[in-house]
Amino acid sequence: MVITPIIYILVVALCSASISYTISMAGIFKWLREWIDKTFPDKISELVHCPYCLAHYVILGIMFTTTHVRSYLIPISDSVIYNFLFTWFVIVCLVSLLHFIMLRTYAPVALLETHRLFKKNKVTPKN
Repeated sequence: MVITPIIYILVVALCSASISYTISMAGIFKWLREWIDKTFPDKISELVHCPYCLAHYVILGIMFTTTHVRSYLIPISDSVIYNFLFTWFVIVCLVSLLHFIMLRTYAPVALLETHRLFKKNKVTPKN
């Protein structure tokens, strides 16, 4: 299979959106977020609670570990650095759109979970 820059961008965007959303929002990684809150109370703590912020670093990690990444960059310049940065932010843009879709999709689930926790703790939510 030939991987073109467009396919590479879409695959990295889908993968990094899923990874960053799962780490920053899902209950399975709550322990990691709590540990980071205690260990690094400043900016790093904010990083793991924001899918958009975390996605920047997830994308960089994927791009730096991709073999022959030069062949997957959007060729808009003779500069590899410029092409790398441009491709990185194109992927960030797509990831932010995917996060919007994910947040909208899981909003009803989050609402039900909130009501379940209130009911479990016998607390009524204030409107």
